[in-house]
Amino acid sequence: MIRFRLKCWRAWRLIATALSYLVYGLGSLFLWYGIYPLTCWRVAGPKRAEYARYLSHLAFRFFTAFLAVVGVWRYRVEGAEKLQRPGRIIVANHPSFLDIVLLFAQVENAVCIVKPSLVSLPLVGRPIRCCGHLPAADPQVLVAEAVRILQTGACLILFPQGTRTPPGSEMRFQRGVARIALEADAPVVPVYFHYRPLLLGKQQRWYHVPKVTPRVGVTAGEELRPAEVAAGLPIAIASRRFSQQLEAHFKAWEKRYGRVGE
Repeated sequence: MIRFRLKCWRAWRLIATALSYLVYGLGSLFLWYGIYPLTCWRVAGPKRAEYARYLSHLAFRFFTAFLAVVGVWRYRVEGAEKLQRPGRIIVANHPSFLDIVLLFAQVENAVCIVKPSLVSLPLVGRPIRCCGHLPAADPQVLVAEAVRILQTGACLILFPQGTRTPPGSEMRFQRGVARIALEADAPVVPVYFHYRPLLLGKQQRWYHVPKVTPRVGVTAGEELRPAEVAAGLPIAIASRRFSQQLEAHFKAWEKRYGRVGE
């Protein structure tokens, strides 16, 4: 009887996952081709990107709650108040497609770096352009734009691993994150994601539904100050040292919470 119930619950979560994709797609169309065009005229031009980010934040808050209600996952956020401060760089590990969804749901005015190929896609390209997310093109231009965004009070979400990483892989951070933090002299808030079991990881399809409901832990740590690491060092050396400090921070979390997916 118990085994039958578990199979029924797993089958329902498969249906709920498919339903979630439908809600996400239709919701995006309604928001960016309906609500936003009808309401953005009331906002002054320079503030429209910030307004779009706030709408995106509200939409993702609804979506994360919807996923929990239908049983796709259960999640817990520790230190959410640390993600509400303006002008911060939020640095997170990246085990799942849903990491960015959870972060956007927590941060009202957030910008992230996206693949340039996504900008031209009809469903995701419009919110990218409206919100002012940054295409990962020329590195020098990207750093300058990231610094400018932070100076306006927006938060910048970065995944220093560059892409979703499968369970068991060793953490290696790209130095671009440290370079942006040092150039902007902005506080860095480290965020650690832990999935048990992993959901929508790099090698998982949407229909790969775990046998049990995934539990997602999101932990925001204390702010790190890049300027304290730089201490007059050349930018290349300072970037390397700050990257090493970040890696050590996340490896300590791995020891505490276990590897992602375990």
